[in-house]
Formats: sequence, C-alpha cells, structure tokens
Amino acid sequence: MILGHEFGGRLKDGTQVVVNPMLGCTSCELCRAGNTHLCSRLRVLGFHQAGAYAQEVAVPVRNLVAAPSLSALQCSLVEPIATGLHAWVRAGRPMFDVAIIGAGAIGMCLLHVLNQAGVVGITVIDPIRERLDHALADGATAVAARLTGAHQAVFEAAGTPGTREDALLCTVPGGTVTLIGLHGDRVSLPARPFLLGDRTVYGCFAYSEDEFRQAVRIAASIKAPWSEMISLADAEVEFAARLAGQGPPGRVKTVICPNPT
Repeated sequence: MILGHEFGGRLKDGTQVVVNPMLGCTSCELCRAGNTHLCSRLRVLGFHQAGAYAQEVAVPVRNLVAAPSLSALQCSLVEPIATGLHAWVRAGRPMFDVAIIGAGAIGMCLLHVLNQAGVVGITVIDPIRERLDHALADGATAVAARLTGAHQAVFEAAGTPGTREDALLCTVPGGTVTLIGLHGDRVSLPARPFLLGDRTVYGCFAYSEDEFRQAVRIAASIKAPWSEMISLADAEVEFAARLAGQGPPGRVKTVICPNPT
C-alpha cells in the first residue's frame, strides 16, 4: 500500500487542483447523489490503491476540484477540513458549547471549521501542551488535558476507548457525540448515560462531494502554524524521524512539497 490521500497538484495548463480521494462507482444511487464516501464499492486513494506518495497517480477528472487561490499547505488541508465539516454537519451543526477531543490534524481542522461557522464556546482536549497552545491561538475558548463538565456536543477525534467514554459522559442529556477518530472493530460505551440521557451518537466517515468543495473555500482562510512544509528531498529523513518518535511535540502535520515556500 502506498499512502497519500491529502494532496493536490497542477494540471498541464497550470490550473491548481485538490484531489478528492473517494473513488465511488459513479453509478449507484449514493454516488449519483454525491455521497461517494458511502458507496458499497468505494476505493480510497492511498488506502485501496496507490496514493500521492507513488511515482504516478491516476485520478478521475470528476475527483479534481479547482483551487486557484490556495497555497500548497492549504491544498493539503482540504481533506481533513472536509472531514471536520462533515462531522459538524452530522452533529446537526451545533452553534454553542462544543468540545473537541484530540488536537491532531482533524481536530485542528474541525476547530477552524467551527470558528468559520461562528460557533461560540469551543473546548479542545489533548494531553500535549504544545498542541493546546496552538488550539488557543487558533480560537479555542478553553483547553484541557482531559474533558470534564457537560457540553451540548462533543467531537471525539482521538479514537481511544477512554476518550470515547469521556465524550459520552461529558455530554448534556439530549446532546450529541460524534465519533471521528479511527476506532477498532468494536465500540464500547456505558449504556446507562447513553440510553437514559437520551443522547445521540453519530458515526462519521469522510465527506460528501459537496462538503469537499465547501472545504476548498474554508481552506482559503486557514493559517495552520501547527504544520510544517518540507521538501521532497528531505522527506526520507523526516519520515525516519517520525517512525522513531522524534520531532517537535507541537508539530501536528508535516506537508511534503517539491518546492516549499
């Protein structure tokens, strides 16, 4: 498997594009409605077939979205922004008192989506202090190492049993929990607060074609100081450092570009 599903490039005529990596069958009812991410025959670039790190990548024309005003960094963030946007839509577009567990790339992109939408009162949870500092700088109202209190909506973007349980226990009765973080084959949640609290838990995967296009527009305003651009020539050394657990703790994302600026 050759990774790489968050990427963009230029066409031969110079047009800059970003790539929607969700390859649906194009003919089923879900695909015709723009929900290619739900296609029963879905293939994802970088997972089911070669992604952006391959020498060459074949991309259907319908999966290219023009992004003439975006920087290379912003192009690489369209995909996680689309994931964050879809999570917010799945949760019913809550507008106040929300929490995000996990200040990784998706959590930080979700924070940007919420800020752009005008959401009031955003708490970000992460055990790494440097990431919390980034969250505060990017518009979080409050930060902490672990979630407490009771929130209208919680987005779980860490993917651990403990954070999933925290998400449910720290949601108000009638509130929503949206699971974004990668999970194992089974999800275990305490039944009493789930059932007696009349809470709703949403599964969340990827995004629709329209949400991906919306993410291109949202990406135009993201700064992402928690990301770093590196050259293709330095990629091997950087990857080796990540595999060895090295690197600045506050660096959430590393973006490879032939000529970073």
